[in-house]
Amino acid sequence: MFVASVNAQTQQELRDSLSMINRLIEQHPMAYKLKLRKAALNIEFGEWEYALDEYTKVLEIVPDNPTALYYRGYVYQHLRRFADARRDYERLLLAEPQNEHALMGLILTNLEDNRITEAFDGANRMVEMFPSSAQAYAVRAEVERHENMVSPALEDIRKAIEIEDVEVQKKYPITVDDDITAYQLTAFELYMQQKDHKAARGCLDYLIKNGVPRAYLNNYYTRLSAEKK
Repeated sequence: MFVASVNAQTQQELRDSLSMINRLIEQHPMAYKLKLRKAALNIEFGEWEYALDEYTKVLEIVPDNPTALYYRGYVYQHLRRFADARRDYERLLLAEPQNEHALMGLILTNLEDNRITEAFDGANRMVEMFPSSAQAYAVRAEVERHENMVSPALEDIRKAIEIEDVEVQKKYPITVDDDITAYQLTAFELYMQQKDHKAARGCLDYLIKNGVPRAYLNNYYTRLSAEKK
């Protein structure tokens, strides 16, 4: 009950912030930073079309604003308007070739749009550009996993885990929302495909050891026990 109450309070606070920002935008229609804040809240509430409208307005005021370009691409991607998402990500990358988030967005857009060759090319380029980035290896693993290339995907996700583990040692406990949790669960799924139940369990045990609640992982342990029988 307490958690639900806190969540409800937080949601109401966000709604109040959104109402206040709407009033300020009415008074200052060219204040693009207010529009960026409003669009971020629209995304928080799943109001994707409203967010799209705000980012488009920002780009009318400040063409090539990197925040608006990236997040409009993200919104287009969510709405499965892949050609539009690709155009925004590519436009941002023309201005900022080293923008890792834009490159990742483009790769995942191509993957969702079944443009596999472009997705692989982007993933390989991302690893070359950011060899110390856990995200780069994780994204390439996602492309490989999509194509059922289990061994290369495992190699890449293990590399992502190795890099991210350095950060894990600085933070305790980790949460269900941390990147390392997603990486370990991806590794779990890949090990399960290989029937390597010992390694799969090691992924789950790592997460519990570093603070992820056992309850969050119960379904994974249940699957593991069922397959081992």
